[in-house]
Amino acid sequence: MKIYYRRAACIIAFAACLPQAQAEPMKQDLQYALLLGLAAALPAVHASPNVQMEGSLSTGYRQDKLNWNIAGTSAGTNPNILSELSWDNLNIAQLRAGGKITYKNDWVMRGAASYGKIVTGQNQDSDYGGDNRTLEYSRSNNKAGGDVRDASLGAGHTFRFFDKTVGKFIYLTPLAGYSFHQQNLTMTDGYQTWPPTGAFPGLNTTYSAEWKGPWLGMDAWLQAGPKLAVIASLEYHWVDYSADANWNLRNDLAHPLSFTHSAKGHGYTASLGGSYAIASRFLLNVTLEHRKWTTDPGKDVTYFADGTAGQTRFNQANWESMAAMVEAVYRF
Repeated sequence: MKIYYRRAACIIAFAACLPQAQAEPMKQDLQYALLLGLAAALPAVHASPNVQMEGSLSTGYRQDKLNWNIAGTSAGTNPNILSELSWDNLNIAQLRAGGKITYKNDWVMRGAASYGKIVTGQNQDSDYGGDNRTLEYSRSNNKAGGDVRDASLGAGHTFRFFDKTVGKFIYLTPLAGYSFHQQNLTMTDGYQTWPPTGAFPGLNTTYSAEWKGPWLGMDAWLQAGPKLAVIASLEYHWVDYSADANWNLRNDLAHPLSFTHSAKGHGYTASLGGSYAIASRFLLNVTLEHRKWTTDPGKDVTYFADGTAGQTRFNQANWESMAAMVEAVYRF
Protein backbone atom coordinates (compact mmCIF):
# COMPACT_ATOMS: atom_id res chain seq x y z
CA MET A 1 0.00 0.00 0.00
CA LYS A 2 2.98 2.35 0.19
CA ILE A 3 2.66 3.27 -3.48
CA TYR A 4 -0.97 4.31 -2.91
CA TYR A 5 0.08 6.41 0.04
CA ARG A 6 2.59 8.29 -2.10
CA ARG A 7 0.13 8.74 -4.94
CA ALA A 8 -2.54 10.08 -2.59
CA ALA A 9 -0.06 12.54 -1.12
CA CYS A 10 0.80 13.81 -4.60
CA ILE A 11 -2.87 14.27 -5.51
CA ILE A 12 -3.56 16.18 -2.30
CA ALA A 13 -0.51 18.42 -2.61
CA PHE A 14 -1.34 19.24 -6.23
CA ALA A 15 -4.99 19.99 -5.47
CA ALA A 16 -4.10 22.27 -2.58
CA CYS A 17 -1.29 24.16 -4.29
CA LEU A 18 -2.74 24.68 -7.77
CA PRO A 19 -3.63 28.35 -7.16
CA GLN A 20 -0.10 29.02 -5.92
CA ALA A 21 1.27 27.72 -9.19
CA GLN A 22 -0.76 30.33 -11.02
CA ALA A 23 -0.54 33.43 -8.84
CA GLU A 24 0.40 34.72 -5.43
CA PRO A 25 -0.16 32.36 -2.47
CA MET A 26 -3.65 31.70 -1.20
CA LYS A 27 -4.61 32.32 2.41
CA GLN A 28 -2.60 30.10 4.74
CA ASP A 29 -5.62 28.91 6.68
CA LEU A 30 -7.13 27.58 3.44
CA GLN A 31 -4.03 25.58 2.58
CA TYR A 32 -3.79 24.11 6.06
CA ALA A 33 -7.50 23.21 6.12
CA LEU A 34 -7.26 21.41 2.80
CA LEU A 35 -3.95 19.69 3.48
CA LEU A 36 -4.67 18.67 7.06
CA GLY A 37 -8.18 17.47 6.29
CA LEU A 38 -7.09 15.22 3.45
CA ALA A 39 -3.93 14.15 5.27
CA ALA A 40 -6.11 12.93 8.14
CA ALA A 41 -7.60 10.35 5.80
CA LEU A 42 -4.27 8.89 4.74
CA PRO A 43 -3.67 6.59 7.74
CA ALA A 44 -7.01 4.92 7.13
CA VAL A 45 -6.23 4.67 3.43
CA HIS A 46 -2.87 3.13 4.18
CA ALA A 47 -4.36 0.60 6.57
CA SER A 48 -7.34 -0.51 4.49
CA PRO A 49 -6.97 -3.17 1.79
CA ASN A 50 -10.18 -1.99 0.12
CA VAL A 51 -9.40 1.53 -1.00
CA GLN A 52 -10.06 3.53 -4.13
CA MET A 53 -8.36 6.80 -4.97
CA GLU A 54 -9.04 9.21 -7.80
CA GLY A 55 -7.08 12.11 -9.16
CA SER A 56 -8.66 14.61 -11.53
CA LEU A 57 -7.70 17.58 -13.65
CA SER A 58 -10.28 19.75 -15.38
CA THR A 59 -10.43 22.89 -17.44
CA GLY A 60 -13.20 25.00 -18.83
CA TYR A 61 -15.02 28.28 -19.22
CA ARG A 62 -16.73 30.22 -16.44
CA GLN A 63 -18.75 33.41 -16.37
CA ASP A 64 -19.28 35.35 -13.11
CA LYS A 65 -21.00 38.48 -11.92
CA LEU A 66 -20.65 40.22 -8.57
CA ASN A 67 -22.39 43.31 -7.22
CA TRP A 68 -22.69 45.10 -3.89
CA ASN A 69 -24.07 48.35 -2.51
CA ILE A 70 -23.90 50.45 0.67
CA ALA A 71 -26.19 52.96 2.38
CA GLY A 72 -25.43 56.48 3.51
CA THR A 73 -25.67 55.71 7.25
CA SER A 74 -25.37 52.74 9.61
CA ALA A 75 -29.17 52.77 9.86
CA GLY A 76 -29.47 52.21 6.11
CA THR A 77 -30.71 55.71 5.28
CA ASN A 78 -29.67 58.99 3.65
CA PRO A 79 -29.95 57.44 1.05
CA ASN A 80 -30.74 53.73 1.33
CA ILE A 81 -28.35 53.08 -1.60
CA LEU A 82 -25.47 55.54 -1.67
CA SER A 83 -22.97 53.65 -3.82
CA GLU A 84 -23.30 50.53 -5.96
CA LEU A 85 -20.61 48.54 -7.75
CA SER A 86 -21.11 45.72 -10.25
CA TRP A 87 -18.76 43.45 -12.19
CA ASP A 88 -20.57 41.78 -15.10
CA ASN A 89 -19.76 39.35 -17.88
CA LEU A 90 -16.54 38.21 -16.22
CA ASN A 91 -15.30 35.64 -18.72
CA ILE A 92 -12.89 33.32 -16.93
CA ALA A 93 -10.52 30.57 -18.11
CA GLN A 94 -10.40 28.06 -15.25
CA LEU A 95 -8.19 25.13 -14.22
CA ARG A 96 -9.07 22.74 -11.38
CA ALA A 97 -7.34 19.81 -9.69
CA GLY A 98 -8.99 17.40 -7.28
CA GLY A 99 -8.67 14.19 -5.35
CA LYS A 100 -11.11 11.64 -3.91
CA ILE A 101 -10.54 8.83 -1.43
CA THR A 102 -13.09 6.08 -0.76
CA TYR A 103 -12.32 3.81 2.17
CA LYS A 104 -13.78 1.88 5.11
CA ASN A 105 -17.07 0.66 3.67
CA ASP A 106 -17.83 3.58 1.37
CA TRP A 107 -16.71 6.45 3.56
CA VAL A 108 -15.61 9.22 1.19
CA MET A 109 -13.43 12.30 1.33
CA ARG A 110 -13.05 14.65 -1.64
CA GLY A 111 -11.20 17.89 -2.16
CA ALA A 112 -10.51 20.28 -5.02
CA ALA A 113 -8.82 23.61 -5.72
CA SER A 114 -9.10 25.82 -8.77
CA TYR A 115 -7.68 28.99 -10.26
CA GLY A 116 -9.26 31.18 -12.93
CA LYS A 117 -7.99 34.16 -14.89
CA ILE A 118 -10.49 36.86 -15.85
CA VAL A 119 -10.04 37.39 -19.59
CA THR A 120 -12.68 40.06 -20.18
CA GLY A 121 -15.32 41.86 -18.14
CA GLN A 122 -17.09 45.14 -17.41
CA ASN A 123 -17.49 47.22 -14.27
CA GLN A 124 -19.94 49.97 -13.30
CA ASP A 125 -19.59 52.33 -10.34
CA SER A 126 -22.64 54.48 -9.50
CA ASP A 127 -23.34 56.98 -6.70
CA TYR A 128 -26.81 58.28 -5.74
CA GLY A 129 -28.20 61.24 -3.83
CA GLY A 130 -31.74 59.86 -3.39
CA ASP A 131 -33.35 56.66 -2.15
CA ASN A 132 -33.91 53.66 -4.42
CA ARG A 133 -31.20 54.56 -6.93
CA THR A 134 -32.52 58.05 -7.72
CA LEU A 135 -30.61 61.33 -8.22
CA GLU A 136 -27.58 59.56 -9.68
CA TYR A 137 -24.75 62.05 -9.63
CA SER A 138 -21.81 59.90 -10.74
CA ARG A 139 -21.42 56.85 -12.94
CA SER A 140 -18.34 55.32 -14.55
CA ASN A 141 -18.13 52.27 -16.81
CA ASN A 142 -14.74 50.62 -16.71
CA LYS A 143 -12.75 47.58 -17.73
CA ALA A 144 -12.75 44.65 -15.26
CA GLY A 145 -9.99 42.12 -14.67
CA GLY A 146 -8.28 40.03 -12.02
CA ASP A 147 -8.49 36.39 -10.97
CA VAL A 148 -10.58 33.94 -8.93
CA ARG A 149 -9.62 31.08 -6.59
CA ASP A 150 -11.69 28.32 -5.05
CA ALA A 151 -11.11 25.36 -2.75
CA SER A 152 -13.46 22.87 -1.13
CA LEU A 153 -13.17 19.86 1.17
CA GLY A 154 -15.99 17.43 1.99
CA ALA A 155 -16.56 14.06 3.64
CA GLY A 156 -19.50 11.66 3.70
CA HIS A 157 -20.80 8.13 3.14
CA THR A 158 -21.99 6.52 -0.11
CA PHE A 159 -25.23 4.54 -0.19
CA ARG A 160 -25.63 2.12 -3.11
CA PHE A 161 -29.05 1.26 -4.58
CA PHE A 162 -30.24 -0.91 -7.46
CA ASP A 163 -33.44 0.14 -9.22
CA LYS A 164 -34.97 -3.06 -10.61
CA THR A 165 -37.54 -1.14 -12.66
CA VAL A 166 -34.85 0.38 -14.85
CA GLY A 167 -32.01 -2.01 -14.03
CA LYS A 168 -29.66 0.78 -13.02
CA PHE A 169 -27.28 1.35 -10.11
CA ILE A 170 -27.73 4.60 -8.17
CA TYR A 171 -25.12 5.89 -5.71
CA LEU A 172 -26.01 8.72 -3.29
CA THR A 173 -23.40 10.39 -1.06
CA PRO A 174 -24.53 12.86 1.61
CA LEU A 175 -21.61 15.17 2.46
CA ALA A 176 -20.54 17.88 4.87
CA GLY A 177 -17.64 20.20 4.17
CA TYR A 178 -15.98 23.59 4.13
CA SER A 179 -15.16 25.85 1.18
CA PHE A 180 -13.27 29.03 0.37
CA HIS A 181 -13.82 31.30 -2.62
CA GLN A 182 -11.97 34.47 -3.54
CA GLN A 183 -12.47 37.10 -6.24
CA ASN A 184 -9.60 39.52 -6.79
CA LEU A 185 -11.21 42.16 -8.99
CA THR A 186 -9.76 45.23 -10.69
CA MET A 187 -11.13 48.37 -12.34
CA THR A 188 -9.05 50.00 -15.09
CA ASP A 189 -9.53 52.11 -18.24
CA GLY A 190 -11.92 54.53 -16.52
CA TYR A 191 -14.73 56.17 -18.50
CA GLN A 192 -17.11 58.67 -16.89
CA THR A 193 -20.59 58.26 -18.39
CA TRP A 194 -22.39 60.60 -15.94
CA PRO A 195 -21.68 63.42 -16.02
CA PRO A 196 -20.53 62.56 -19.56
CA THR A 197 -16.92 63.73 -19.35
CA GLY A 198 -15.46 60.64 -21.01
CA ALA A 199 -12.20 58.80 -20.37
CA PHE A 200 -10.05 59.59 -17.34
CA PRO A 201 -6.51 58.36 -16.65
CA GLY A 202 -4.90 56.43 -13.80
CA LEU A 203 -7.74 54.16 -12.67
CA ASN A 204 -6.30 51.05 -10.98
CA THR A 205 -8.82 50.21 -8.27
CA THR A 206 -8.90 46.79 -6.57
CA TYR A 207 -11.62 44.92 -4.68
CA SER A 208 -10.86 41.52 -3.13
CA ALA A 209 -13.82 39.50 -1.80
CA GLU A 210 -13.83 36.22 0.16
CA TRP A 211 -16.69 33.81 0.78
CA LYS A 212 -15.92 30.97 3.20
CA GLY A 213 -17.81 28.62 5.47
CA PRO A 214 -19.41 25.19 5.96
CA TRP A 215 -21.78 23.39 3.61
CA LEU A 216 -24.05 20.35 3.39
CA GLY A 217 -24.66 18.52 0.14
CA MET A 218 -25.33 15.42 -1.89
CA ASP A 219 -23.43 13.75 -4.75
CA ALA A 220 -25.37 11.43 -7.06
CA TRP A 221 -24.24 8.83 -9.61
CA LEU A 222 -26.62 6.99 -11.96
CA GLN A 223 -25.06 4.17 -13.96
CA ALA A 224 -26.91 4.66 -17.24
CA GLY A 225 -24.95 2.07 -19.24
CA PRO A 226 -21.83 -0.11 -19.19
CA LYS A 227 -19.59 2.92 -19.70
CA LEU A 228 -21.90 5.90 -19.27
CA ALA A 229 -23.11 7.52 -16.04
CA VAL A 230 -25.10 10.63 -15.13
CA ILE A 231 -23.46 12.65 -12.33
CA ALA A 232 -24.94 15.43 -10.21
CA SER A 233 -24.11 17.41 -7.07
CA LEU A 234 -26.00 19.88 -4.87
CA GLU A 235 -24.53 21.91 -1.96
CA TYR A 236 -26.00 24.51 0.38
CA HIS A 237 -23.48 26.92 1.89
CA TRP A 238 -23.39 29.22 4.93
CA VAL A 239 -20.68 31.83 4.48
CA ASP A 240 -18.74 34.62 6.09
CA TYR A 241 -18.22 37.39 3.56
CA SER A 242 -15.33 39.82 3.82
CA ALA A 243 -13.70 42.22 1.39
CA ASP A 244 -11.09 44.95 1.24
CA ALA A 245 -10.59 47.63 -1.36
CA ASN A 246 -8.08 50.18 -2.60
CA TRP A 247 -9.77 53.13 -4.35
CA ASN A 248 -6.56 54.48 -5.85
CA LEU A 249 -7.91 57.77 -7.27
CA ARG A 250 -9.58 58.89 -4.05
CA ASN A 251 -7.08 61.19 -2.32
CA ASP A 252 -9.38 61.55 0.69
CA LEU A 253 -9.16 57.80 1.42
CA ALA A 254 -6.33 55.77 2.93
CA HIS A 255 -4.15 53.48 0.79
CA PRO A 256 -3.66 50.62 0.24
CA LEU A 257 -6.72 49.89 2.46
CA SER A 258 -9.54 52.30 1.66
CA PHE A 259 -12.49 50.36 3.10
CA THR A 260 -13.59 46.88 4.23
CA HIS A 261 -16.85 44.93 4.06
CA SER A 262 -18.14 42.13 6.30
CA ALA A 263 -21.44 40.20 6.35
CA LYS A 264 -23.03 36.77 6.73
CA GLY A 265 -24.39 34.98 3.68
CA HIS A 266 -25.75 31.81 2.13
CA GLY A 267 -26.28 30.18 -1.24
CA TYR A 268 -26.21 27.02 -3.30
CA THR A 269 -23.90 25.29 -5.76
CA ALA A 270 -25.27 22.73 -8.23
CA SER A 271 -23.77 20.68 -11.05
CA LEU A 272 -25.05 18.18 -13.63
CA GLY A 273 -23.12 16.20 -16.20
CA GLY A 274 -22.06 12.91 -17.68
CA SER A 275 -19.17 10.50 -17.15
CA TYR A 276 -17.78 8.14 -19.79
CA ALA A 277 -15.36 5.31 -19.00
CA ILE A 278 -12.72 5.49 -21.71
CA ALA A 279 -10.77 2.67 -20.01
CA SER A 280 -11.06 0.68 -16.78
CA ARG A 281 -9.19 3.35 -14.80
CA PHE A 282 -9.75 6.45 -16.93
CA LEU A 283 -12.96 8.54 -17.02
CA LEU A 284 -13.89 11.62 -18.98
CA ASN A 285 -16.49 13.90 -17.36
CA VAL A 286 -18.38 16.87 -18.77
CA THR A 287 -20.28 19.05 -16.28
CA LEU A 288 -22.29 22.25 -16.06
CA GLU A 289 -22.13 24.15 -12.77
CA HIS A 290 -24.23 26.96 -11.33
CA ARG A 291 -23.61 28.95 -8.16
CA LYS A 292 -25.80 31.69 -6.64
CA TRP A 293 -24.88 33.30 -3.31
CA THR A 294 -26.00 36.40 -1.44
CA THR A 295 -25.37 38.15 1.88
CA ASP A 296 -27.49 39.71 4.58
CA PRO A 297 -26.80 43.33 5.59
CA GLY A 298 -23.41 43.87 7.20
CA LYS A 299 -20.82 46.55 7.90
CA ASP A 300 -18.78 48.94 5.73
CA VAL A 301 -15.78 50.57 7.40
CA THR A 302 -14.10 53.39 5.45
CA TYR A 303 -10.55 54.53 6.27
CA PHE A 304 -9.68 58.15 5.52
CA ALA A 305 -6.34 59.70 4.60
CA ASP A 306 -6.24 61.72 7.83
CA GLY A 307 -6.23 58.51 9.90
CA THR A 308 -9.89 58.54 10.91
CA ALA A 309 -12.53 55.93 10.02
CA GLY A 310 -16.27 55.92 9.42
CA GLN A 311 -18.88 53.19 9.37
CA THR A 312 -22.06 52.69 7.34
CA ARG A 313 -24.42 49.87 6.40
CA PHE A 314 -23.27 47.31 3.86
CA ASN A 315 -26.60 46.42 2.27
CA GLN A 316 -25.83 43.29 0.28
CA ALA A 317 -23.43 41.44 -1.99
CA ASN A 318 -24.57 39.04 -4.73
CA TRP A 319 -22.47 36.52 -6.62
CA GLU A 320 -23.58 34.29 -9.48
CA SER A 321 -21.41 31.93 -11.52
CA MET A 322 -21.91 29.55 -14.47
CA ALA A 323 -19.23 27.11 -15.62
CA ALA A 324 -18.76 24.39 -18.25
CA MET A 325 -15.94 21.99 -17.41
CA VAL A 326 -14.23 18.99 -19.04
CA GLU A 327 -12.55 16.70 -16.51
CA ALA A 328 -10.12 13.80 -16.83
CA VAL A 329 -10.27 11.33 -13.91
CA TYR A 330 -7.77 8.56 -13.17
CA ARG A 331 -8.54 5.80 -10.66
CA PHE A 332 -5.50 4.37 -8.89
